[in-house]
Amino acid sequence: MRRHTILFLSCITALVLTTPTFAATAAPTTAATQATDSIGALLDAQTQRSVVNNPELRTMLGISGDGIDLSGQLTDVSLPRRAELRTMLQENLAQLEQRAKSVPVTDQDRWSLGLARWFYQRQIEMMAYDWSPAWLPAGATTYAVDQLFSIPVTLPQFMENQHVVKDEASALAYISRLHAIGSKLDQVRANFDMQAAHGVVPPQTALEGAAAQIRSLIQPPVASSRFVVALAHKLDKLTLPAGRREQLIAQAEAAVQADTNPGYARLLARLEEVIATHPGDHGMWALPDGDAYYDAALRWNTSTDLDADEIHRIGLSEVARIQQRMDQLLRAQGMDQGTVGERMAQLVKDPRFQYDDSDAGHAQVVADIEHALAKLKPQVPNYFGRVPPQPLEVRMVPADAQATAPGAYYLPPALDGSRGGLFFINLGNRESNTRWSLPTLTYHEGSPGHHFQISIGQTLSDLPLLRRSLNPSAFTEGWALYAEQLAAEMGLYQDDPWGDIGRLRAELFRSVRLVVDTGLHRKRWTPEQAIDYMHAQTGMSLAEVRTEIYRYLVQPGQACSYKVGHLKMVELRERARSELGERFDIRAFHDLILGNGAMPLAVLEAAVDDWIATVKAQPAG
Repeated sequence: MRRHTILFLSCITALVLTTPTFAATAAPTTAATQATDSIGALLDAQTQRSVVNNPELRTMLGISGDGIDLSGQLTDVSLPRRAELRTMLQENLAQLEQRAKSVPVTDQDRWSLGLARWFYQRQIEMMAYDWSPAWLPAGATTYAVDQLFSIPVTLPQFMENQHVVKDEASALAYISRLHAIGSKLDQVRANFDMQAAHGVVPPQTALEGAAAQIRSLIQPPVASSRFVVALAHKLDKLTLPAGRREQLIAQAEAAVQADTNPGYARLLARLEEVIATHPGDHGMWALPDGDAYYDAALRWNTSTDLDADEIHRIGLSEVARIQQRMDQLLRAQGMDQGTVGERMAQLVKDPRFQYDDSDAGHAQVVADIEHALAKLKPQVPNYFGRVPPQPLEVRMVPADAQATAPGAYYLPPALDGSRGGLFFINLGNRESNTRWSLPTLTYHEGSPGHHFQISIGQTLSDLPLLRRSLNPSAFTEGWALYAEQLAAEMGLYQDDPWGDIGRLRAELFRSVRLVVDTGLHRKRWTPEQAIDYMHAQTGMSLAEVRTEIYRYLVQPGQACSYKVGHLKMVELRERARSELGERFDIRAFHDLILGNGAMPLAVLEAAVDDWIATVKAQPAG
């Protein structure tokens, strides 16, 4: 997912597309999970148990009607939860290993076991540190407070976008949660203090970014509070008795006045104390056990055992390879002066490739996205046997949300079939969407990227819930980057050399990430070094690069997942092609990749190797 602006609710995009989350509802029980003693049944029971104890996750998943009503509560993140979560993970893993010894294990069970073992082991590993916060690191929030995905930043978006108000009862639950925010922020502050006591303080840019957002949040009068305005918009869609809307809004204002804003103010005061000490900006190397934690973060995010030095070397090699190819294509178009980065910086501002910042220009962006998808459609049957049954719709990010939304993002289809997948394009920054970058963005976020992978995953009702909903970042983002390459292999850039240059620049950007992430966290690069390197290699604007680098500081290892996953998928495809020769079927390969749900790369490799052996064993023809 392209994140030019990061302040977007991670539970909608990052948790759905790049880090683990749970599907919106459990599919009907199938043959794979009917046996109560099966591997699948155990995994489903463990997943459901996690959901029951997490009020916010229940809301995000739309779970209700099961006799449990937690809709007016927020998820507990108090310090005692750390021990509870550690125990739960250990118990789940032990139960899984015991079950695997006592029941027959099918091939699909092998992949389920591989996925679950990886998930539990990696989370146990990352929670083992004395300063680990009181929540699973699956959401990539290393620090108790950061400017991107931490609880104080995402809570307003959770209330706006996830808490559905469909009647008076759910409105009252919303107000109850406003009262609970103060206590939850005190829990966050306790986690912050615990980490600080261990010498773990967020980078200064993260503190300043979070503090600025909190100030903006609590500055308006309570009647204009973001939380109150959100409720008012929700109530506008309801039919209520005369005067009841005003009463509910008054209750929300009172909750914000009494609990929500004071909780934020207490946290802000604490952040300002630490900011005044000028903690500086630093990678994980500066923290207690920071090197070990970064190794664990790389294992989690790449789902491999590649270490930081190996990833750094891969990044440097890929940067050189891609720039060499880009240089050839740029020279063919008459651009032969300056470095690749300097020439790409010129292309960003070239008026030939910019869209007008007008209604007509915005409509043209959407039309060009739809044209790219139409251009893809005739090629799909040649490369895929399995395709999403759900349609893909292109929408513009609303103007009032552009400042806090990513450059583009994908939302999965509704599980009840009420709508298809949604590809949102942010038109708030005209330089972010050029005519040469738009096709690649379309194939990554839409088809055959995230839309194919995530939508098909929703249909795999024979798999345990964890298999259908856990999205290891290296698989999900690796597939989307692989889809960018596949579009070129389909011939979609034959008459669009500038588009192919844009595709390579997108791949270059992901390769540069390998270098700067490991540079920041293992090689002790300063943020300025990382900013200079990324800007020089890619030609991205300095403002855009700073946003990226500050993201990597608080999300160690995640930026490495894209290219590592992409390289593994290409490697597996070419292995299968080499070993199978004329028996290799690209459609069957893609159906295998997408038809088993998202998996850690080692499990994916085992599944591909099994497929190769199966095809080899079949009679010729």
